[in-house]
Amino acid sequence: MNMDDAPKSVAPAPDISLPLIMRQSKRAWSPSRPLPDSSDDEADDEQPPKQAPFDINIQYSSRAVDEPSILSTFQPTPEQNVFHLTNDEVHALGLEHTTTYVALVLAPGETLALLGVYTIVVALGAVSLLGINIAPAKTAHRIFAPRSAPVPIIRCEPPGPSTSTPISLPSRITSAPQRNADDAIILLRYLDTGVEGLGRVCRVFDGAFQPSQPRSRWARDAPPVPSLGIPGVHMVTHSAKDTQPFILPESWSTALEGACQADNTSFEPPTYLVKGPKKSGKSTFARTLLNRLLARYKRVAFIECDLGQSEFTPGGMVTLHIIDHPVFGPPFTHPSQPYRAHYIGSTAPRSNPSHYLAAVQALVETYRLEIQLPAEDAEDEDGRIPAIVNTMGWTKGLGADLNAKIEEFLSPTDIFEIVGMEEKGWPSAAPLPHLQSRSHDARRFELEGISPDAVSTHYNATDQRNLAILSYFHAVFPPSIPLDSPICQVTAQSWNTSLPLCARYPYEVDWSQAFDQIVLSGAGYEDVVPSEIGRVLNGAIVGLVECDEAAMAIDPQSEPSKIPYTQDQPPPPPATSTCHGLALIRGMSPSTPHMHILTPVPPPLLQRSRVLVKGELELPVWGMLDFRVGDDGEAGVAGVERARVPYLQWGKGEGLGSERRRIRRNLMRKGQM
Repeated sequence: MNMDDAPKSVAPAPDISLPLIMRQSKRAWSPSRPLPDSSDDEADDEQPPKQAPFDINIQYSSRAVDEPSILSTFQPTPEQNVFHLTNDEVHALGLEHTTTYVALVLAPGETLALLGVYTIVVALGAVSLLGINIAPAKTAHRIFAPRSAPVPIIRCEPPGPSTSTPISLPSRITSAPQRNADDAIILLRYLDTGVEGLGRVCRVFDGAFQPSQPRSRWARDAPPVPSLGIPGVHMVTHSAKDTQPFILPESWSTALEGACQADNTSFEPPTYLVKGPKKSGKSTFARTLLNRLLARYKRVAFIECDLGQSEFTPGGMVTLHIIDHPVFGPPFTHPSQPYRAHYIGSTAPRSNPSHYLAAVQALVETYRLEIQLPAEDAEDEDGRIPAIVNTMGWTKGLGADLNAKIEEFLSPTDIFEIVGMEEKGWPSAAPLPHLQSRSHDARRFELEGISPDAVSTHYNATDQRNLAILSYFHAVFPPSIPLDSPICQVTAQSWNTSLPLCARYPYEVDWSQAFDQIVLSGAGYEDVVPSEIGRVLNGAIVGLVECDEAAMAIDPQSEPSKIPYTQDQPPPPPATSTCHGLALIRGMSPSTPHMHILTPVPPPLLQRSRVLVKGELELPVWGMLDFRVGDDGEAGVAGVERARVPYLQWGKGEGLGSERRRIRRNLMRKGQM
């Protein structure tokens, strides 16, 4: 914006000694203002639009904009509040002694911010982490703290009543001269999972688990950050532009306390619905609520309805998960095997809203019939399994209608609605008339949204989706899954990034024997003729779907030598099918009925998946590259020169339409000028 074009009556000439801050003023609603639409994928990547001159208020602040905040008040001092445990001490505590443990003594109110991957064991006292309190126990909690998400802050809290038995620590720690009775003692160690290697695969996240290089003058002149002596774990003393702390808003804390301490006399467990616009912290609140509920219940059901920003799987699926331990980290750090899932194949239900609603309704019915009520031998209310439903951030137009139908399916006991920053002063979608009789007894909590300044601006929604897909295909799941009693959480424990996807050994599958149906789902796929199905599947991401044989409509006239594909065939009905995961078809043989498939899904589930569903979800370009090649790229991909690699274009595009499409959202009508 050119400040010379602004009206002269806006403000006097600014004092150059004070930083200049621009803020958009509140205006009355106008039909010319574009409404935010979370179904528009490119809208997530756009920068905030520049407003017209008369929409800008100029204010002045005496506080520097880039002044960092203090994240860690803990001052490490060896043999006073930092103790390195010996192998004999670790063995005596009954802990895993393959790595180095460090014991830290935190005084009441002290905070500690760490970057990296580590486990924390609370040995004495109480600490808070990501909105929950952790009592003393031998449980080792896995913490994933990259710069791409708000950094967790470990805070020493006043000790409360607890039935947990503290760990018997060595006397040299408990008898330290400066230790108080209210101090908390935690045990930390580096957790080797290989998740840092995802930065090699997706270079946008390279070094995300390490502190960023100081760029501001204040950071360059600041004293060096002390080290705790834990390789791979870095202490952070101050915030930065790409390193922001996790701060629990006051309205969130009040709502969480009210929901978790409510006296629910009903035999049925409570159900919680979380809704709100995109970029408002909806998924973060749902994750915090999940961790809070796990302190009261043994298991919690998590129904994910957000196709773009899924919590436990890549996007494009609606899933039902059974979670039995807290999750501390962004979504790409805990990919999990769903209890029940349905593959939509896109990041928004815009192309097939009826199939999306049918899939969500099937998940709610599965929860009601199979998960909700406790087993017959359950003796207390902890045997019940409550449910958290995380809705999508598309809250306008069709998206509002879809979220309203989901609320009707669920009839929740508690509704948490986050009011985003862009929603203030603008009309919200009116509830449907039939919803007033279904959820009028639900307790409603209105929560404030997270400020955009509270999250890192270096990673947009597309980057997060790409990382989730690549994390899924490089994840290593347990080799065996209990199929007889699958009500348990199956989460990836490590990541294998030693080889790119183009160099890994795939499954060689005979599609004439392994699959009964190939389905294309998405806008435009109804025009794909059977002779082109091989080209469509080559390099595609597909859903591995298991269907009831009675519900499968197999064409008896199909030839065994041809791919079992029928043009314009609808996706499998969610009531009689389930998706076990995703697979990448890395290659199709043109002369034989063979294909190469990459998938982290365990073999017992692969045998049941006899239907492939191809949607609009595509493999990110990062997954096609060979990250073993140097920056010069002379070796190309898998030994092929980069100029001869198919489906990839290096450098800037040429021709009309090759540039990135730009969306203008600041156009005004003639009467508004």
